Amino acid sequence: DVSVKYEPPDYDDITSPDPSKKIVKYLIAAFVILVALIIHTSFKNTNNYYLSATHGALEIWQGKFSPMGKELLLSLPGAEPPVKIKDVYSKSEVFPIIFDYYVEKADMLLEVSGMPDFKGVKKYLNRALSYATPDTPIEVAYARLNNIELMTLLYKADVAASKATISDLKDAKVYLTQTFKLDLDEPQAEMIKQKIDAIDARIADLQPKKKQALPESAPVK
Repeated sequence: DVSVKYEPPDYDDITSPDPSKKIVKYLIAAFVILVALIIHTSFKNTNNYYLSATHGALEIWQGKFSPMGKELLLSLPGAEPPVKIKDVYSKSEVFPIIFDYYVEKADMLLEVSGMPDFKGVKKYLNRALSYATPDTPIEVAYARLNNIELMTLLYKADVAASKATISDLKDAKVYLTQTFKLDLDEPQAEMIKQKIDAIDARIADLQPKKKQALPESAPVK
């Protein structure tokens, strides 16, 4: 008789994973962790800002979306750099510098003699507002924008009223009425009401007068 010897199965071979598969899993896990670290570091780098005074301008650099590196965000000609430039700045430190710079540029245009460049002023103020932070005095920029809009409408009203036709006077009244949508103080509102009353009086003077009917003569007896 041929006897067969029973040999139990090697349970280690059944339950243990393939060593090569285990290595692949470790490599995948390590890769995922590495990518997460790179993304986290990249986001953190974009929150870093750097200042550099070059050729009479203040250059503002921002960290790139990468673990390292930076790119030029703005160059502000004539801006005064801080007395001591730090290695790294935060957004809350840099944006007020940009905000103040553009507000000052707008003020310079308003101070020139003659008719101010309203378009240029509004451009600088809107740029300033795009760099506002919760701690930025944005009411300063909004107040200037309000005054510029008021000055523009008053100028248009004066030009239209100077033509002295009924149509132009009505246009002037439209411009004056639009000013009430702005944030006016009491003296400004009273001044505009007086202008509107004056225009209404001029329109009335130019309106064709209606001829009064002559009284009928008494019948002759």
